[in-house]
Amino acid sequence: MKSIFTGGRRKVVAVMAIALVASLTQVSSSGAAGADTPKRGGNITVGIFDSFPGYCMADNLANSSLMGARTIYETWVEQRADGKIVPYLLKSFEHSADNKTWLLTVRDGIKFHDGTPVDADALLINLQALRGALYINGLIGKTPKSTGKLGTAVGFTANIQDVVKTGAMSVQITLFQPESDYPESLYASGRFFARAPSQILGADCSTKPVGTGAFKLVTTELTKLVVTANPDYWRKDAKGGKLPYLDGITFTFLPDAQPRVSGVKSGSLAATMFTSATEAKQIKDLQKNKNITTIISPTDYYPTIWMNHKIAPFSSKNARLALSHALDREKWLKVRQKGLGMVPDSIVGPNNIMYNKKNYAGFDLAAAKADVAAYKTETGKDLEFSLPYVSASADATANAILIQQMCAAAGIKVNLLSQTTAEAIAKAFPMQYQMLPLLLMEGTGTGFILPFLVSDMSGGNPNHFITQIAAKVPALKGLPVYFGILNISSFKDTVSENLLFAARGESNLAKKKKLYQQATAQIQAEAHVTNISMLAYSLSYKNLGGIGELPLVAGGPRRLVTNFGIDWTGVWSTK
Repeated sequence: MKSIFTGGRRKVVAVMAIALVASLTQVSSSGAAGADTPKRGGNITVGIFDSFPGYCMADNLANSSLMGARTIYETWVEQRADGKIVPYLLKSFEHSADNKTWLLTVRDGIKFHDGTPVDADALLINLQALRGALYINGLIGKTPKSTGKLGTAVGFTANIQDVVKTGAMSVQITLFQPESDYPESLYASGRFFARAPSQILGADCSTKPVGTGAFKLVTTELTKLVVTANPDYWRKDAKGGKLPYLDGITFTFLPDAQPRVSGVKSGSLAATMFTSATEAKQIKDLQKNKNITTIISPTDYYPTIWMNHKIAPFSSKNARLALSHALDREKWLKVRQKGLGMVPDSIVGPNNIMYNKKNYAGFDLAAAKADVAAYKTETGKDLEFSLPYVSASADATANAILIQQMCAAAGIKVNLLSQTTAEAIAKAFPMQYQMLPLLLMEGTGTGFILPFLVSDMSGGNPNHFITQIAAKVPALKGLPVYFGILNISSFKDTVSENLLFAARGESNLAKKKKLYQQATAQIQAEAHVTNISMLAYSLSYKNLGGIGELPLVAGGPRRLVTNFGIDWTGVWSTK
């Protein structure tokens, strides 16, 4: 990567990769792995635990359904196994010395499924759609007009001051505040993929995904996605052969773990995905099965309990501390995760640059009871709240009941509130619950952490185009709320925000790490968020080959298993 607009575009050190990974080993059971020689053809079915609500900018695909969508779509950048973000559909990304200007150059020769080129125009439309510019311009009578509605991507992209096309294959992004690791934001946990302009500008953006991926849409519904091989896919295998190898894949939504276990054992499912948050028992059992291969991610996913500061009871620090102190994390690891994971001692895991144990409110039943008493003195009320949970999963129900029991031991009343995953996500942005356990934060860096911990991703900049438009158009007055839509705990902590923004812009890794750790200590001191576990994801399969073998186009392996499962581009059936 090179610095731009400083000293005649002189070369500088490659973009900093925040990869503080203690171990990225992907664990595999002694199951039956596929043959070494690729075999072409075949249609398979994959079991997942999330549904398919839609594919437009405002549609939030949850983790395992994202795996299905990513057979259709590809991302502008990708994450290597060591955590570093590298170009993918982009050929390169370059930055200025102050980390506020980024030049993105698109790779040549790639086409969307509709035959249109992936070029600067396509990148520009994608970025403008993500930040809400197309939709807002449409509302005030300008063109082009994006269908759909604003989504959480507006929060992720709120630091963008301007986006301009600089050439047939290049786009320049100017940021309000410096980001030394901006490609992490462009990756967004694998969610900022390239949509064809025809999809973005079309009337059926949510139901007809058009990407660049190895597979194309056949049919989609809430509980099923069917894709077929893209005959014009741009990547080749190591010998120059066409990809993908499979003819097609059906992803089917099975919310309860047992049908997925039975399916992979019987062969009706070629593969199926699990999360240790609710399905550790199934993961461990399948790891022992000699006929099935189980691969598992690092424990770099940080489920968070988001407590709504806007309303009772968690507008009170005493209530937040009471809940955090009431959670017996060692018991949780033993009973609900069967030892698969770790006991949290920070809001992020030890591989993350923000990791800091200082001020973390761990399990302490006496302290929890004292916090409950303090809340009663403060408000005159008993501490009580509702806990949303996914009732379609027996394991999720068991999780909710155990939290209810832990809180009861501290004198906290918990009312269980049955929800679907789609309902929970829809009501989380903006937050409509008293609290919500939801996996958002992850990884070794902060691209998918910081946005959830600040009140305004624009940094309160009055020059943001949304702020300016909202000031002039009464109907759009409420739009700036999207700058903080990702902060679902709805808190503003000036101390931690200043530290987080300063760390994000810092190029010196040691200084960056210190600032991030100070921010974590502040957030934990105020108990703005808490957690009960760290988790991993797994995929169990048989009669498949090639999993994890296709390198990234920029070189090096991608992460084998992530929150969205695996990459299916180079996978084949051995049957």
